[in-house]
Amino acid sequence: MSKDIVDAMRKRFGTCLKEIEYLPERVEAVEKKSESVNGTNAGRKSLPEDKGPDVPADASSSKDKAPEPSFVLLDKNQSTVSDLQKEDARYLEKRDDTLALCRAKSDRTRKLAASQ
Repeated sequence: MSKDIVDAMRKRFGTCLKEIEYLPERVEAVEKKSESVNGTNAGRKSLPEDKGPDVPADASSSKDKAPEPSFVLLDKNQSTVSDLQKEDARYLEKRDDTLALCRAKSDRTRKLAASQ
């Protein structure tokens, strides 16, 4: 039983390693696709070993000269635009709920005063 589990784990680990090996090639393909769609470098700095889209990249050279993947470093202390929009939406929702509650209370007070 435990041998089967160990074998399954080894197989999955091997699969993960293969996926990690193919990841730089996939990132490069996505960057090339975004370049062709956007017509820009898609935020990637031009590297000296970049020859351009007309030079074919075979598997051995792509592993040796794989460019660093593009990424954005976010500061957790700084709010992003989407965070600010979510805060505004929450604020407006709470404000509307509070105003509705105040109106309901004032309506009840007026009705109670009229009945007495």
